[in-house]
Amino acid sequence: MDTDDVELCCIYGQMAREYLGSVPWEACAARLEAGWLRLRRDHSVAWDDAEPLIRAFWELAD
Repeated sequence: MDTDDVELCCIYGQMAREYLGSVPWEACAARLEAGWLRLRRDHSVAWDDAEPLIRAFWELAD
């Protein structure tokens, strides 16, 4: 994962939180995974690799 991927995780996590508001992570993780798989630039960056970063930025945006 390079810096562009990390930046995309940041943006995706923050924007998802703004869009989904107070919906718990567990309730929307599958939806966010599907979105990530469409959005990612580098198809070698799997959800399992990106999820911890996306979740961290999601929690910071609260």
